[in-house]
Amino acid sequence: MKLKSLTPGVDTQASQHVAGEAVAEDITGTTCHFCGLTAGLHGMRISQSISCVLCGVAQSLHRTMIDEEVRLIWLPEMSQPALNVLVRQIHIDLQALGESVFCDDNPSHPGGMRTALYTAQRILRERSDAIVEKLGSSRASDLADALTVLSSRHVDVQNLAGGGLRAFPTGRFFVGGLNVYDEIVASWRGLPADAKATESPNPLKKVA
Repeated sequence: MKLKSLTPGVDTQASQHVAGEAVAEDITGTTCHFCGLTAGLHGMRISQSISCVLCGVAQSLHRTMIDEEVRLIWLPEMSQPALNVLVRQIHIDLQALGESVFCDDNPSHPGGMRTALYTAQRILRERSDAIVEKLGSSRASDLADALTVLSSRHVDVQNLAGGGLRAFPTGRFFVGGLNVYDEIVASWRGLPADAKATESPNPLKKVA
């Protein structure tokens, strides 16, 4: 399957409910059309394409809790899908080690792989400083507001968020006001949604 292009923005054609958020669906086992990995729990449909949460939320910056879910960063050396694949694996490994996946947290037991994974997240997170210098804000909602106005004026917004602008997943995703991201990561690991984070016999086993 040829993967589709992905840049952060507001997909005005995405299916929406009354709150204006892209609808999250259970399409576990289906392949994301943007990164090529399994969509997992709470997958999304973006312009008739199936998307995992990370690829979907990057194109749904109008979501109510978007500033809790992603932060804008400047990372021209890596595409948005590549960033999503990297962060997804970091979160899988952190959860398997029994750690929080939220980007602002610190390891409960510093050292070894735990510290390496959190350091990788911190380096990515700190790329938001460059976005603040370029755009004046790293808040995804600010970009969403600007893109929505341009779209209402019939400006093609799909090419405006190119270059090095990326949506960095924070390790949170909200459905009905509740953070369900741990359940999503568990589904990527092939575990039941209510499984404990430490159930994997091999903490660093790669899971698509």
